Amino acid sequence: MPELKTYAPSMQPELERFFEACFTALGWGYHPEGRHADIPDTANIYMKNGRMWCLCEGERIIGTSAVRALAPGVAEMKRLYVLPEYQGKGCGRLMFETALGYAREQGYRKIRLDTQKDRSASRHLIESSGFVQIPRYDDNPFAELYYELDLTQPRGETE
Repeated sequence: MPELKTYAPSMQPELERFFEACFTALGWGYHPEGRHADIPDTANIYMKNGRMWCLCEGERIIGTSAVRALAPGVAEMKRLYVLPEYQGKGCGRLMFETALGYAREQGYRKIRLDTQKDRSASRHLIESSGFVQIPRYDDNPFAELYYELDLTQPRGETE
């Protein structure tokens, strides 16, 4: 049974192996000095103004999600990934719900995220959870769609 763990610096080498595997499976490659520069700096990017979680089987990371502060009252969900062989087994939803729960607990009013049009499973999870499309809010050159969820609404009653 996979175990949900909060990121710790000792997990960094495995975290980078995980993302390299995920990005290779997506045909992107892993670019730690460019597009993926936040990953080698996880402790500063996510743990100082947010949180990252790793879903682990033993020491092997099989899924991740993260939340970071974006603006006063607004958080951003980042790095929601699951290894291909674990997709469709509820791991992505667990990581997604963990991030949403944290944002609510921290008192954020809204949470945003961005994604690509071809990420149909991600889009289904996002849209079925009440997120609505919004205009571009960041300068991510790889993002095509932008979403926001009002965290002040009771669960299941978002518009």
